[in-house]
Amino acid sequence: MSDVEFREKAPDEAFCSSCGSIIKKEAEICPKCGVRQKAAPASANVTTDWLALLLLSIFLGQFGIDRFYAGKIGTGILKLITVGGCGIWWLIDLIMIICGKFTDSHGNIIRKDA
Repeated sequence: MSDVEFREKAPDEAFCSSCGSIIKKEAEICPKCGVRQKAAPASANVTTDWLALLLLSIFLGQFGIDRFYAGKIGTGILKLITVGGCGIWWLIDLIMIICGKFTDSHGNIIRKDA
C-alpha cells in the first residue's frame, strides 16, 4: 500500500505550497520536495480599521489621506496632486470602501467587522 502519513498539523506547522507536506511555519524550504516557501509580509499582522478608513475617505479622501492610511503611498500622492481625480477617484474609493472591496498595500481586503 501507500506509506502516506495522515495527521493533523500543530499550531506551529503549515502545509507546503507545492507538495502539501506538513512543515514548520518558519521553514523557508520544504524538506520533502525542496520548494522555497513564500514568506508572509512583515506587516501581515497590521490591521487597518474599516471605520477609520471610511471616515478618512469621507472627510479627507480628496487629498489621498485614505490611501496613505491603507499604505498605498504612490497612489496617495497621485490622489493628492489631482485632488481626488477631480472627485471621481474619491467617489470610486468611497464606494469600494463601503462595499468592502478596498484593499491595503498588501492586497488584504479591508472589511467592516460584523
